[in-house]
Amino acid sequence: MTKNPKKPSTLPSTPFPTEPDTLHQVGSWLWIPLRKEWRDVSTKPEEVVRQNFIRVLVDHYGYDLGQMDQERRTQHGHKSPRADIVVWQSVADKNAKPVRSPVLVVECKTDSIEIQQSDYYQGESYTRASGCEFFVATNIRHTSVFRLLPGLPGGFVAINEIPKAADWGDAKRLKEIKESLRAFSRKEFQDLLFVCHSILRDVHKMDPGRAFDTISKILFIKMYVERSGLHGTFTTDYLDKRAASRMPNDPQVHDGLFELTKNFYKADELFTANDKLDISESTFRRIVKELERFDLAKTGDDIKGLAFERFLGTTFRGELGQYFTPRPVVEFMVDLLNPAEGELVCDPASGSGGFLIRTFEHVRALIMEDIKAKKDAERARIEALKLHEEEEERQIEEAFAKLNLELLPSGPDNKPIDTRVGRLAWKCIYGTDAEARAARTAKMNMVMHGDGHGGIHYHDGLVDINGIFDGRFDVVLTNPPFGSNVGKDQKLGGSEETRIPTDPTYIAACKERYGETWEENHNRLLQLEIEDTPILDLFDIGYGKPNRPTELIFVERCLNLLKPGGRMGIVLPDGNLNNPSLAWLRRYAEGRAKLMAVVSLPEETFRSSDATVKASLVFMTKFTEVEAAAWESAWEKAEQEFYPVFDEQRNALHAAYAKRIAACDDKDIEELLSKLSSLGVTRVLPTWTRGEPPAYPRGVEPTLQPRPMWEGSAAAENKTAAALLKREAQAALNVAAKAGEALMSQLKVKYREVDSAHTAALWARVRELFDYPVFVGAPKSVGITSTGDTGDGVTNDLPQVLEQFRTFEKWVTDGAVQEAIPNFPEPSTA
Repeated sequence: MTKNPKKPSTLPSTPFPTEPDTLHQVGSWLWIPLRKEWRDVSTKPEEVVRQNFIRVLVDHYGYDLGQMDQERRTQHGHKSPRADIVVWQSVADKNAKPVRSPVLVVECKTDSIEIQQSDYYQGESYTRASGCEFFVATNIRHTSVFRLLPGLPGGFVAINEIPKAADWGDAKRLKEIKESLRAFSRKEFQDLLFVCHSILRDVHKMDPGRAFDTISKILFIKMYVERSGLHGTFTTDYLDKRAASRMPNDPQVHDGLFELTKNFYKADELFTANDKLDISESTFRRIVKELERFDLAKTGDDIKGLAFERFLGTTFRGELGQYFTPRPVVEFMVDLLNPAEGELVCDPASGSGGFLIRTFEHVRALIMEDIKAKKDAERARIEALKLHEEEEERQIEEAFAKLNLELLPSGPDNKPIDTRVGRLAWKCIYGTDAEARAARTAKMNMVMHGDGHGGIHYHDGLVDINGIFDGRFDVVLTNPPFGSNVGKDQKLGGSEETRIPTDPTYIAACKERYGETWEENHNRLLQLEIEDTPILDLFDIGYGKPNRPTELIFVERCLNLLKPGGRMGIVLPDGNLNNPSLAWLRRYAEGRAKLMAVVSLPEETFRSSDATVKASLVFMTKFTEVEAAAWESAWEKAEQEFYPVFDEQRNALHAAYAKRIAACDDKDIEELLSKLSSLGVTRVLPTWTRGEPPAYPRGVEPTLQPRPMWEGSAAAENKTAAALLKREAQAALNVAAKAGEALMSQLKVKYREVDSAHTAALWARVRELFDYPVFVGAPKSVGITSTGDTGDGVTNDLPQVLEQFRTFEKWVTDGAVQEAIPNFPEPSTA
């Protein structure tokens, strides 16, 4: 074990080393310029954060150490607010008697989660008590700036930037800073992305898809640089510093940075080994200049994520519109299914990742709410101990820091981390898309929203990959492709996105993570791939078929992916719900899951340049074992009730047709058959039989009718006469065969009618025996216009529909008493 060196005996000649972004440190001893002393920081990592930020204030914002103080309290005594760093407008203001109000108050933390303002209550209190207007909250990775609003108690609003030392003499500049609300508005970022898009279009003649890919790559370089916390905002100054140390044989700065970025995100499969930026250094610099006032590490995930998503949707609405579900619809579907912490969620046709992102946000919000409650409880518990103020603060900060660790989505190396949000990000969210750009975009979109991208893959959603296999998920949400088909020529392993991976590292990792169930399934798929198996043959409703509409196969895929009791939300064309020819699909689903709700969407929800698809949102819960048993019991009871009834009809039909078919409805043949019968030889129509039950959906076995046949033999003395008559009758039968075939066809048609009525009666009776209420909604507007615009100004009835569903849900939970059924008002007609 290395022994910590003694406290240095010499003092540094300068407050900070000449190397940028560094501090004077010897072992665990750190130089504290404002106190002119060495401190052991082996147990005080917050001191390192504080001193780093003091250097930032000096180097980047132009403040002098003489204007600052640290560990400052408003007064002596218990509950006196404390600030980590206090900055005055001038040295004179700091030293005045009485001391004047500071211009900046800074509180520092050691964690790297997004700023939780409630954690910084000491700095907030000092800001109020000292009459300061600007409060800065900072940690290892993030910095937020707030302005104190006038009045009591004085709330805080987030603003864009920290005033520099030179700004205090410029009233106009200070007014701009005070009014630049929020770290960076969604619209500003969105507009900025369009500016960058235009640069690539104009300079490099890029199409929208390629320009979007390039901007995404640059944004990830920016995130890679800024999330390290070592360089501040990614700027042209940063590029200049890199260029100054670049050797002649080194790659261009922008290409080198992209290689570093690719390596950092290597495990995420965001970029291929051959990916390049394919732009000039000057263009790269121009885009960096546009983006440099926007620090991705300082800006909330909601802002950058939604801006990225909006830019994405606008860019591709025409070109790749099928990959986007309007955000109001996404939010409604996720909120209705209400995924909980620890639940596994999958979208097998994830597109740009909307459902997965909203799920991540939804569950993360639940975790943050719970963490906040735990912090409040811890703070109350510690304050009740009446400790010395320093010890009280230490214990509260220690408790908060421990709880905040649970909010980290990834480790500093961008690898999985065992925290509550980390488990959500890396173990609970899965998705696939068969279009490479869509899959990559979903990953990028997810990272922009705060992580959760590890389970998203470029792969056919109908074929298992990684942890996506049957019976595993609590929630499945998807908007499958409409209007396409899965054909018999689409085989397992026939393309990159249908491959069954054989990489030993992948197999070992999956075996360790998912166990025997995964291994058995993987080996089964490998064998099916060897056998050149059509993807259709993996599904009940596709087996042996030449093709099936893609969205129909996805209905079965989603049901298969769910655990018993799992919840599902899917967007389906209305034809799937009301077309008589697809009644079999509805029965197939009904025999495996309970229908929770159907919400019909307005026509403009899914409108492209050449088509409009009227669709509905369908929500189901897969049967639990108890429900499956209850449904089977209902089916058996219905069979007991109806088989005798419909068998009587089959028997009556057989009786009505037997003699006519045997004689081909010919009087002369009837007479010959009558004579033969008197000699002991008969021609009969055998009784009907039952065929094999249908593979899906549940129904009665088809009624089969054997062909007429000869039975019996004549006595010895009548054999010659019987043989002559039989030959004569057979000759007549051959002549009248068409009439006989026509009668046989008639009978089969009538049998099919009976079978159909029998099946319908069974299903109707099962619905009576296995009855449950279903929520139905038909909002007039869902937050999207006919031109594809969404946002705060667009009428959206979905929140009202969700509220109605919750009322309905409670009514069901309370026993679904008919007299208490909710009376829902009509949605708005706007």
